[in-house]
Amino acid sequence: MTTTHRPAVPQLRLPGQAAAVDGPLDMTNMYLAHYGFRRDLGRLLTAVCQVRLDDHARIGALAEHLDWVLLVLHHHHTTEDTLTWPRLRQRAPEAASTIDALEAEHQEADRWLGEAQNAFTAFEHHPTEEGRTRLAGALRSLADTLGAHLAHQETEGIPLMMIHITPEEDAQEHRSIRRQYGLRGMMKLVAWVTFELPPEAEEHLRRFAPKDLLLLSRLVGPRYRRRMAYLWG
Repeated sequence: MTTTHRPAVPQLRLPGQAAAVDGPLDMTNMYLAHYGFRRDLGRLLTAVCQVRLDDHARIGALAEHLDWVLLVLHHHHTTEDTLTWPRLRQRAPEAASTIDALEAEHQEADRWLGEAQNAFTAFEHHPTEEGRTRLAGALRSLADTLGAHLAHQETEGIPLMMIHITPEEDAQEHRSIRRQYGLRGMMKLVAWVTFELPPEAEEHLRRFAPKDLLLLSRLVGPRYRRRMAYLWG
């Protein structure tokens, strides 16, 4: 199955993004999530290295935010593992090695995800310099592993999606993700993906994003920005 007869849609480009290939699927949600992972894992690493060991409230807030980022990552990868990769494997057998690699990268990211969670739990319960070192190493490895995967997906995985997945199937995947979050989760997700976007990305959303998303972003954005101002210090 191909979608080569479908017109190309404008694609969002964000800092750190490896590519933004043309095609019939609107990858805005994908690129916003990728930007959020890159942004927040880097900021979490910086914050962990700087937070005072006696600042238990901020350490707890940072741990809570990591849990949120990893929840988003879990939903993101679960949808790909259960819907995207099986479709591509069936429809693009010539790309099996690429799909194998992308799936293996999920597993490697999961390994560091678990280590980051365990290290943060230990650090939150008993903050020490040794615990900080362990946690910073886990976050750095997770950021590096995930960053390499996101770039691989942007350069090789998304082009396959553009050819072999229809806009209707892509919309189905988005609906599946929304159901996993529920209303409150979606409100937080919108605030997260639209936080501190560069001006050109904000202009892209004003031109092409659904009006209800823009309205929700304006409603939840101010409170989320205040929370992030405290979190990042």
